[in-house]
Amino acid sequence: MVAKKRRNGITLLLICAMALAAALPAGALRVRAAEIIATVYGTIQSGTTEELLLLSTAQGKMEIKLDSETDASTCKVLLPGREIYVSVTHGSDGYLHAAKITSGTKETADSIDYSTSVTVKGKLSDKTKEDILYLKTDQGEMQIKLDASTNMDGCNVLVAGESYQIVCARGSDAYLHAVSISDVADEAAVITETINGRSVTTLKGTVSDRTKKDLLYLSTDGGEMQFVIDGDSDVSNGRALMPGRKLTVSFYRGSDAYLHAARIVGEKESVSDSSVDTSSSSAVIGTVDGKTTENTLYLSTDSGTMELRLDSSTGFSNCRVLTRGMQVVVICARGSDAYMHAVSVIGI
Repeated sequence: MVAKKRRNGITLLLICAMALAAALPAGALRVRAAEIIATVYGTIQSGTTEELLLLSTAQGKMEIKLDSETDASTCKVLLPGREIYVSVTHGSDGYLHAAKITSGTKETADSIDYSTSVTVKGKLSDKTKEDILYLKTDQGEMQIKLDASTNMDGCNVLVAGESYQIVCARGSDAYLHAVSISDVADEAAVITETINGRSVTTLKGTVSDRTKKDLLYLSTDGGEMQFVIDGDSDVSNGRALMPGRKLTVSFYRGSDAYLHAARIVGEKESVSDSSVDTSSSSAVIGTVDGKTTENTLYLSTDSGTMELRLDSSTGFSNCRVLTRGMQVVVICARGSDAYMHAVSVIGI
């Protein structure tokens, strides 16, 4: 009798499981942890936001909450028309909540050159596909590849029409790849204006120690950005590119797909220029010290470190900016303030 009751109980459980499986599309039911009640298959509908997923299934339209616990690591783009699987749980608010979102699409790995990383900001276009992001920026529309390794700690999922900040780098397949993606939290941190007829974006950051005389690496809230410094760059108020120094950079996207610095402005003390006696000038050779600022050049020489004032009249030749470790020849002379002043700085 006991064995018969046990067989009846097992039969009842099997009937219930078969009924649930029949109500879902083939393959939709998965074995999950106890809190997951089912995995449903459907198509994302228009109106989906970062908080609410609208899903069309064979059984009808579902509204599924997205929260900080949702695992979307393998399916990060939620665009209308995309077919996905969603593992759901019951929430205390009466809604179904997404525990995990997955897609059947496999992603291929490409080697990425992280030294070419830049940070861009824009709105996600509805042209975005499962593996290619179309981002509308002030400089035009960009195509950025999404990888399984993309860090999305700064946002849960991606939806069309929302603004995002993306750190991207060039891959071996020639595409820009998304290294990390975050929500745009501070609109005031980025300013758009026009300089010399070009539409530029202006933001603040800190100089990275990878900076070179023709390439500025800037650490920002959204990641590290890379800017080309060329003959058109206005560096008259931002020549001292020492690691850790704060800068304001206005930039634009060039025809070579790189970001170019239109203007660099550094922190500078307000001091009056002194008269300089150039009749008694001398030349010294040395290496730019990391303590150098917009006002003062610290020059390491064989005889020690010299402190030379930089004036609005200081000439620069073969070195538009100063970077730590750069070798230069400095023509200097005594000023009326008793300091030695750099009359001209020549890169070696």
